[in-house]
Amino acid sequence: MTRLETARFHRYSMSERVRRAARLGVAIGLGAAATHAAAVTCTVSTPGLAFGSYDVFASGVTNGNGTLTVTCSYDSTDTGVINVTYTISLAAGSSNSFVQRQMKSGANAFGYNLYTTNAYSVVWGDGTGSTATISGAMRLNNGHPSQTNTHTAYGQVPALQDVAVASDYRDNVTVTVTY
Repeated sequence: MTRLETARFHRYSMSERVRRAARLGVAIGLGAAATHAAAVTCTVSTPGLAFGSYDVFASGVTNGNGTLTVTCSYDSTDTGVINVTYTISLAAGSSNSFVQRQMKSGANAFGYNLYTTNAYSVVWGDGTGSTATISGAMRLNNGHPSQTNTHTAYGQVPALQDVAVASDYRDNVTVTVTY
């Protein structure tokens, strides 16, 4: 079972956003106006992603999916509308590689990866290399000071891997929401 953990939350002023985008070499479109940035909080939660049983003799891949829920809210005493945009990135996990993540059971490991869509063609990562991140947006106002968006992580285990031990294989992947 791969577990996508609730992770870090970042809130930046507009000047810090510009510095971070320049430092990372990636233009990150981050949301709320600077005057409202401190009032917005976002969290992410997930029940995880389970692939179920893996058949070492099966010639087809094993797929699974899990949800990530992003909830953003602001102090309802504020007036006006706040448009929040955010980016969700996933860490490489225990393998420290997006080329193929690994689930482990003790010293034993086998490969899998997480993707942005059910086409399983773009690895969901941190935007480096050939990985992509997922973006979202929501509009907060007095009538709706809290909003929730759900995103799906698509997992795939390649076929015909020689799994040494029948056991519970796991990996912890850190989820980061930047807004």
